[in-house]
Amino acid sequence: MSGTEKAMQGVADTLREFWAHRPVRPRAGRKLGGVATGIALRYQIDPVIVRIAFVALALSGGVGLPMYLAGWLLLPEEGDEVSPLESLVNKGRSSTSQGQTVLLGLLMFPALAFTFGSGGFQVVVTIAASVACIYLLQKNRGHLAPAATLAEPPLTPPVPGAPAWDPLGAAPFAWDLPEPAPRPQPPAPRPRKPRVGAVTLGVTLLVVAGSAIAGAWVPWFTVPHVIGLALAVVAAGLLVGSFVGGGRALIWLLVPLSVAGFGLTTVGFDGPPNVGSVDAKPVSLSDVKDRYELGVGSVTLDLRELPDSGSVKTAVESDLGELIVRVPKTADVTFDCEASSIGELDCLGRRADGSSVRVDGTDLGEDGAGGLKIELDARTSVGNVMVLRD
Repeated sequence: MSGTEKAMQGVADTLREFWAHRPVRPRAGRKLGGVATGIALRYQIDPVIVRIAFVALALSGGVGLPMYLAGWLLLPEEGDEVSPLESLVNKGRSSTSQGQTVLLGLLMFPALAFTFGSGGFQVVVTIAASVACIYLLQKNRGHLAPAATLAEPPLTPPVPGAPAWDPLGAAPFAWDLPEPAPRPQPPAPRPRKPRVGAVTLGVTLLVVAGSAIAGAWVPWFTVPHVIGLALAVVAAGLLVGSFVGGGRALIWLLVPLSVAGFGLTTVGFDGPPNVGSVDAKPVSLSDVKDRYELGVGSVTLDLRELPDSGSVKTAVESDLGELIVRVPKTADVTFDCEASSIGELDCLGRRADGSSVRVDGTDLGEDGAGGLKIELDARTSVGNVMVLRD
């Protein structure tokens, strides 16, 4: 067997061991289904770190949602023989009813559709990294007994009348001797906490500073990409802290960075936003700009005062807000309207709403073909797009 085959066999053995000694979802101390708490108890790490990891995965293309549902279906509850999914196929008893199990399974379909519909390669990489984390947990901490099962050994009751130094009554002939003086114990040295948080914060600042300097020459270092690099460093610090202890304060840095990164990627942010409103009403073809842009706000473009003949082409775009374009009743309009993240479209009678929606077509107006020709692109990341004849 080659070295590669041995390595793959070792990975397979570790994953099989993980399945054989799966975390158990406790009944107490959980917030929802007990998946995060069960993983934390199984590997003796802070439950808050596991919950934050699921939240971060949910913000990273929605991967955390189907992973949590999978854990709910595949991990048995405390006191049960098998998991809910195994109970559904009559492999044992589970306290989760069959109706609840079916409902959780149905929820997997929209969760998977949202995840793979929004990520692509990013989702595959995130899932691979999650499986790698599970492998590392089992490899390095799989030998630990679950924290919920750790208990003190039962105490043997003392013999009545026995002194404190002989509670089992092993030397009754010496009970009349005075109690031995306790030997003074040296103070226990205080354990030194690992400086995971401070080191991670320092590395994060170095990454941000280095990215800001590199951004002067490399266009890739935009604000969303720099936040993504900082998130990766903080997440790595939390992962290391879950093994060696410490670094819990990094949660307060991870949460705002995750929210900021999610918001910037949702609205397609590429720089400082242009906030406000645009209200344009050109009266000649030469007055019409090639593009009307705004970062956050509303754009209103009124083309009803244009001449009845000729042709014009323009685009109206925003990251977050409302786009309204008014066209003459007799103009021939070719339009392409889109909300790339989420929004509502109403373009000359063609409507759509939801995530990643688009409508296009040609409308010849009240008089049919002929007259002023308008070619229009209206696009937003999040918001409403309306093209109206009024």
